[in-house]
Amino acid sequence: MKPYNKEEPKKIQVCRMFNNIAPNYDRICHILSFNIDRFWRKRLVKLVSERKPTYIVDIATGTGDVAISMATNIPNSQIVGIDLSEKMLKVAQQKIERLSIKPNIRLLCEDAENLSLSSNTFDVVTISFGIRNFENIDKGLSECHRILKENGSLFVMEFSTPKHKVFNILYRFYSKHILPLIGQVISNDDKAYKYLPESIVEFDQEHEFTKLLQNNGFDSCTSISLSNGIAHIYIGVKSKI
Repeated sequence: MKPYNKEEPKKIQVCRMFNNIAPNYDRICHILSFNIDRFWRKRLVKLVSERKPTYIVDIATGTGDVAISMATNIPNSQIVGIDLSEKMLKVAQQKIERLSIKPNIRLLCEDAENLSLSSNTFDVVTISFGIRNFENIDKGLSECHRILKENGSLFVMEFSTPKHKVFNILYRFYSKHILPLIGQVISNDDKAYKYLPESIVEFDQEHEFTKLLQNNGFDSCTSISLSNGIAHIYIGVKSKI
């Protein structure tokens, strides 16, 4: 599934989409999720902090919320934030500059499926609400595996469709009818907020994600349900080399 058309490569369209919505992205996310997304990110950062990592890569870092939270809550951490969208990274940089204590974060505009980072270097890789936007998910996961140290951990937080029947019906109605309308009014990009909920359904139906992790060399693969299955955190550990 692609945001705008069938002809252009997906990653080009995804980059353009996030460049379009970058100025209002945070506000829209908080409104559309009723601020639950803040809780989810806190939960992710807590799980990451339990591993006591030093070197962390935050892929699809977007406007930097997860990277900043990890940098400020995990002692001695050094973060590299990766994103395809220059305008999302610009917002992230502005956030960092407004902080009184500057966190150790380096932002790079790169393709997550072809990283410039060295192999066997990082303790943790995180991806928040970005994996379904990859053109080739297997290639992206393979890159995550490559840059992690032995026994390093991958954390992927992603939307999913609730399994409870009534909740699922309400969620699908909201995603199909309400979310695109609000997104269009605020961002002026109606296709972006039609694509995003539709991509959640496609991702959830087509991928048994823990199996994908295992197929790309990750062990001890688990998932944690958030808010009745609206999102999940998937965790995998890099196999011994």
